[in-house]
Amino acid sequence: MHRSPSWFFSAFACPYCAETRNTLEQILSAYPGKVNILFKHYPLGADSAAWLPHEAALAAGEQGKFWEMHDALFARQSRLGELGMADSVARELGLDMARFDTALASHAGAARIRSDVAEANALKVQATPTFYIGGYKFEGAQSVSVLRTVIDHMLAPGPASRAQFLQDKLRDTQQRLTPAIERMQQARQQ
Repeated sequence: MHRSPSWFFSAFACPYCAETRNTLEQILSAYPGKVNILFKHYPLGADSAAWLPHEAALAAGEQGKFWEMHDALFARQSRLGELGMADSVARELGLDMARFDTALASHAGAARIRSDVAEANALKVQATPTFYIGGYKFEGAQSVSVLRTVIDHMLAPGPASRAQFLQDKLRDTQQRLTPAIERMQQARQQ
């Protein structure tokens, strides 16, 4: 199996990114041990308020709790701008508060966020979330079925199998659409 890099650009303030949490959980459940998800930071804005949740997630990640902070921030998305919200979540997660506060005060995650933003800009990312799976780009929230189709394609054992997989998908789609197309053509002729 050939593993291509897969990642997605996301913003904690983006409502579509919040919706993506469930999709990603379903994908991870469907492909245990076969799919790795790499979160790339793309805050909606350049001000400190937009960056704070991203820095908080990275500070939590230094203590092995990135995904827990990720989920908690999205669960509190409407309160991201509240003073002390990140500290409150960090306490709930049982983080070492001295380490967490030091990371936030020193902007320890800023270089990583700047790097992710620069990468997104170089790739001409225009929306959050934006997924990159095996070289394919998908902008905006995606359904589980779309992501599964691409992942199944990437997990097929070789080029011939992947080509056959795509041909089968195209044939299935054509078979489902043909009756509808025929009905539309008949309606136009009447």
